[in-house]
Amino acid sequence: MTSYGLVSFSFPYYGRIKSFILSLKEQIDMTLKLNNFDLPDLDAWRTKIKDETKSKKTALYFNEIEGLSFDANDKSQNQNFNTFRSNKINDWQIAANVLVKDEKKANKLALQCLGQGVNLLYLDLQGKSINWALLLKDIHLNFIRIVVNLKSTEQLLSLNQFVDDSDKKTFSISVDPIDYIDVPALIDSDFNLVVNLFHLEQIGAKASDQLSKALHFSENLITKMSNVNRIQFEIGIGSDFFIEIAKVRALKWLLNHLLKLNNKSVDNLSILARSGWTNKSVIDTDTNILRQTTESISAISGGANSLLVHSPLAYSNLNENWFYRRLAINISHILKEESFLTKVNDPLSGSFLIEKITEHLIINSWNQFLEFNEKSDNEVNEMLSKSIACTREQKLSAFVQGEKELIGINAFPIEKDENISWADIPKYLGFDYLIYEKHQNG
Repeated sequence: MTSYGLVSFSFPYYGRIKSFILSLKEQIDMTLKLNNFDLPDLDAWRTKIKDETKSKKTALYFNEIEGLSFDANDKSQNQNFNTFRSNKINDWQIAANVLVKDEKKANKLALQCLGQGVNLLYLDLQGKSINWALLLKDIHLNFIRIVVNLKSTEQLLSLNQFVDDSDKKTFSISVDPIDYIDVPALIDSDFNLVVNLFHLEQIGAKASDQLSKALHFSENLITKMSNVNRIQFEIGIGSDFFIEIAKVRALKWLLNHLLKLNNKSVDNLSILARSGWTNKSVIDTDTNILRQTTESISAISGGANSLLVHSPLAYSNLNENWFYRRLAINISHILKEESFLTKVNDPLSGSFLIEKITEHLIINSWNQFLEFNEKSDNEVNEMLSKSIACTREQKLSAFVQGEKELIGINAFPIEKDENISWADIPKYLGFDYLIYEKHQNG
């Protein structure tokens, strides 16, 4: 036994250690002969996958509803759709919806939401005349962003009179691209204008329908506005994870392309993503949280910079339930603290599947937009209605036949609570909001 300071070595073990180190050094010093490896045969790989999965199809990505089909192994796509990328982190704004029937109650709810970390208020107006001073009491308008869903030109004019010019940059007006109020009055107001695509997603429209309508209406604004930086968007986020990521990315690229054709550009496109009710349950409320979380991740990963997660019980007989509203708000907080999604911008840039879906959505949406430009507004809306009716039928058929499984609804359903039920569901373009559970329960 030999001792060196505090460490003792037994000669037999020392010899073994020395031999191991010399052997390891020899392995490190070896030069790898890469010519000993053969390049993988792609056809053989595809055949092996088909054999192991017992599939008769080739390795295709196929989405019947969205009209997407391509070879998942074809890496020939070289187009960069990473529009608006910057080194800035995506520390998105956390939004809360406030239904304004009574200004005093709405103000109380708004302040309660702000106290839970919300920094964007979405005011959904219901009354004809609004007491803005009461509704916005104690809200610091120069710090809190406010999106207002107006119902009339009179509401717009009264808001314009109430808000100081210095605070207008924090206000945005939600504009329905199908049923919109006076466009010249909107443009003259100097508020930011948010093109509202949320309802289209909620009634079951496919992604290309939403995007093509967004372009069709946006072109109307672009040609009339001197400052196109005022144009913003709000979109619905569905349950198809990859499609929703690609949809947000495609929207950015398409608008940028449209602006270039009009010799204009924007500094940074603002997109408010809203998670709705299509796949939610008023019975299995725990699973709702999982669905809302994955939808939120897809929206942020696609590049949305504001997120509104609605309470899943908003259209139930328990619509005033604060607990579930608080849970919806906390999803953003948890993702910000635990997922590190705020540290990156467009994290899936370069992902082959995402880039390919983005490319196909862009092509389909742009071609449909060109068709829209040849038709009147009424004809465009008729085209959309027919397309949406077809898409809804496909989605409902997949749900009824069990091809689309929703845990707690048509897969492993839980016992129904008779005290909770869906209430009045909104309509848009002649369709009810598409909610699978309500359809199943009648």
